[in-house]
Amino acid sequence: MMRDALDAGLTHHRAGRIDRAASAYRDVLAAEPGNADALHLLGMTERQSGRVTEAETLIRRALTLAPHLLEARLNLANILMARGDTPAAMMQWRRVLAIDPANAPAWHALGSASAGHGGAGRPDAIRALRRAARLMPSRADIQHDLGLLLRQDDRIDEAIACQRRALSLEPGLLAAWMGLGNALLEKGDTGAALAALRLAASLSPGTPEIWFNLGNLRYRLADPEGALACYGRAARLGLAAARSRVVAVLVDLGRDGEAEAALAGYMPLSGTDVPTCLELLYTLLLRRGHLADARSLFTRLATVPLAGRQYTVECLTALSALDLAEGADPAVAAGRLEKLRTDNCWTFTVRSLAALEQTRRQQGWQWHRPANPAPDRPRLTSSSLGNRGRFAHNVLEYVLLRLYAEKHGCVLETPDWVGGAYFDLDDPAPGGPLPPWPFARRVLNGFVTGERQGPPVMDRDVLSPLFLYEYPVEYRDRIRSWLRPRPQWAPWIDPPVDALRAVGRTVVAIHIRRGDFLAFGYPITETGWYVDWLRDLWPTLDRPVLYLASDDIPSVRAAFREFRPVTLDDAAPSWPGLEFLQDFHVLTQADIVGISAASGFSQLAARLNGRARLCVQPDMAAGGIRPFIPWT
Repeated sequence: MMRDALDAGLTHHRAGRIDRAASAYRDVLAAEPGNADALHLLGMTERQSGRVTEAETLIRRALTLAPHLLEARLNLANILMARGDTPAAMMQWRRVLAIDPANAPAWHALGSASAGHGGAGRPDAIRALRRAARLMPSRADIQHDLGLLLRQDDRIDEAIACQRRALSLEPGLLAAWMGLGNALLEKGDTGAALAALRLAASLSPGTPEIWFNLGNLRYRLADPEGALACYGRAARLGLAAARSRVVAVLVDLGRDGEAEAALAGYMPLSGTDVPTCLELLYTLLLRRGHLADARSLFTRLATVPLAGRQYTVECLTALSALDLAEGADPAVAAGRLEKLRTDNCWTFTVRSLAALEQTRRQQGWQWHRPANPAPDRPRLTSSSLGNRGRFAHNVLEYVLLRLYAEKHGCVLETPDWVGGAYFDLDDPAPGGPLPPWPFARRVLNGFVTGERQGPPVMDRDVLSPLFLYEYPVEYRDRIRSWLRPRPQWAPWIDPPVDALRAVGRTVVAIHIRRGDFLAFGYPITETGWYVDWLRDLWPTLDRPVLYLASDDIPSVRAAFREFRPVTLDDAAPSWPGLEFLQDFHVLTQADIVGISAASGFSQLAARLNGRARLCVQPDMAAGGIRPFIPWT
């Protein structure tokens, strides 16, 4: 009897008659309150009716009665994922797999959800998706999802192969055509990328993401008019991310009036990338020489909601950048930003440059950017250097750009950036706009290593080039010769090292990154791993002294108390606003260096350290510390 009533409810449910299905399930529960199937299915009708809390309650009741009801557990995981509770959803998928290790939907869902923004879970996610693909080899969407992760993991050929497999299984899978086009673009195969994205556009001309991707491709091909048309179409179709790209291309084209009008129209709209738009607005006003207007406008915008919130940090950053551009007192620029707690990269750059300029003025020495020494030679620049990423990120981008520029006889021009001021560099400032070159990392690396042949790309503005894939020892001395601190900074960066040498013969410097790594899912270095490693190492060292560098000293220092750690506050006066450079210098001068997982900051310091006899890093798979060689 109950089975018949439940089947009747299912018939209504499958036909989309949600209210009648719910009524049937309630009839079952009236007669049999402990019927787990009815509770689960009633929960699904509640979810489909928009009552998610009630749905979750009913499904949890079903699982309490029948923990092995796998479909209910999968649906609970979907509810949890939809409300943003990824850890709880992953726990449910793992419970499914504990009961049924061959459950392909659970492997697929777990792999799709577990990569994390910073990539900490990417290896496990790739393994999960490979398992799902083996269990369901005919599922094109799994191949597509695997291809996306492989591309993020810089395994571009495998990513392309996955997207092609997805399309062989489902030729009309739009997402796979876009994934294939984007992967081919990253590889530098622009012709094949264009063919894939055009096919995607023919399948679904009303999908804005396709036109956004085509805009990226046109940008890469130095076709700004074509890029503008594609980005504009994506924006008109409702893709908020395309709005800032429209403005950026208008700025590149010198169509300042249209750019200002676009900014005025876009910035109040929900979803607009307002921080990028404010940076573009600053660039536009600075280029036109409207400094007074810019100061008045950013002062007003600091208190005006844009797209539903205030962007005080970005507006204060613009005001401090104006101070520096006008040659005003850098103490004012630095003071305006001193107490801001933000991960904004532009703010980091302006605040650090203000602090360095303040020190320079106090010391009384002059520093002038040189003119282009060879105006007839091809040029290379990166206007994003300094506002995409922070110190080590920018330095590593600079390294790739300079290797490429020197190999092909280009003059490398750089904007004002922290590494350019801190290191003893003399690159000329940009001599004028160049066509943008996005998605250049793989092509740059190929030319630098010699794996890529053909005419090099020159006279371009390389946007967010990222880094070398490998750091061979043949580059070591050349890169170290570039990245030497200016001698004028010695009064601030040498005292911490001198203090450590005064109390010990073996300086062990360990970097522990926390901060935004916790928020964005990057690998986290466990302090206990380093403590266990030190307990074995410490007795073998000659008068060791431990130095801790961290963006969260209060939370990590206690773990190392048995080694009486020294921090910057203990070692020397801090360099206001530039304490990270003092930590960095200690890491470059230590005898033993321990880096933080996935941290470019301490990886770079280890590569620049010419005296370290041992460098170690976290082994995330093994859960411990192991030696590594900074140069391969």
